[in-house]
Amino acid sequence: MHTDKQVLSIVVPLYKGECFLDNLVWELESFALSIRDSVSLEIIFVDDGSPDRTFEALKKISPQHFTWKAIRLSRNFKSYIAILAGIKESSGHYITFLPQDLQESPELTTRLLTEIKNGYDVAWGVRKNRSDPWLEKFLSKCFHRLMHSIWSAWPKTGADVFMITRPIANILLDIQEKNSHITGQILWMGFRQTHIFYDRGSRKIAKSGWTTFSKIKLAIDIITQFSYTPIRICGILGMATATLGFLYGVFIVINKLIFGFNVEGWASVMLAILLIGGFQMIFLGVIGEYLWRIFDEVRKRPTYIVMDRIN
Repeated sequence: MHTDKQVLSIVVPLYKGECFLDNLVWELESFALSIRDSVSLEIIFVDDGSPDRTFEALKKISPQHFTWKAIRLSRNFKSYIAILAGIKESSGHYITFLPQDLQESPELTTRLLTEIKNGYDVAWGVRKNRSDPWLEKFLSKCFHRLMHSIWSAWPKTGADVFMITRPIANILLDIQEKNSHITGQILWMGFRQTHIFYDRGSRKIAKSGWTTFSKIKLAIDIITQFSYTPIRICGILGMATATLGFLYGVFIVINKLIFGFNVEGWASVMLAILLIGGFQMIFLGVIGEYLWRIFDEVRKRPTYIVMDRIN
C-alpha cells in the first residue's frame, strides 16, 4: 500500500523473460530500498506474449519493498506497445521503464527523476556510445541523423529511455495511434524536455530479439507517421525526371530539324523506360505505406489486448 509519498512507476516489458526474473526482482528490491525515503516504487510487469513460462514465474514472486502488478498480452505486440500498456496500468506521479536485462540500470532512473523534479515534464536518457555490430551502429546513426534533419526536436544520437510526469502520460494515452512510436509521440507533444547521457551496460544473459529487420520496420513506421518528407521527395524526383525528359525531347527535336541527325539508340530508350518505371514503383510503394497506415487507423482495432492480470 502506498504512503503519502509520491509514487514512481516503472514499466518492465518482458519477452522470454523467465531467465531474467530472479535477478530482476532482486535488483528492483535493492533499488526500492535505496529510494524509499523519497518516493514509493510501483512496478508494472508486462508479459508481451512470451512463449515460455514468464507469466507463471511472475505469479511466484513476492517482493517486500515495492508494490507491483502484471498483465499478459494476448500476443507479442513489440516492446513499445508493451510499454504503452504498462503506462496505462500505472498509477505513479512519475513513469519510466526498464528493460528486462537491466542494460539500463535502475540508477539511471534516479538521475532521470532528479531532472523531472527540477521542473521538467520529460527527461530522456541518451546513450554516449553503442556496442552494436558496426552495420547496425551505422544504420542507427544514419537514421537518427535523418530524423534530426527533418525534425529538429529528434536528438542526433536518438533517445533510449524516458521518464514522464502523470499529465504527460495521460496525454500520451489519449493519442491512440497505431504503427507509431512513443519516442516520436512524446517529442511531438513539446512541453519542457531535457536529456542526460549515460553508459549502457552489456547484455549478460540471452540474446536480443530486436533484429535489424525490426529496426528497419520501426524506422519506416516513425518516418511515415511523423513526416511527409518521403512524399515530398517523390514529388521533387517526379518533377526533376519530367523536366529532364522534356529537355531531352527538345534536344532530340533540335538535332533532327536543324542538324539532321538520326535518332538512334534502343539501349538509351530502354534505360529511360526502366529508370522511369523504377521511380514509379518506388513512388507507389511510398504512397502505399501511407495508405496502409490510414487503413489500419480507420479499422479501429485495439492497439493491444490484455489476456490476463495479476494484482
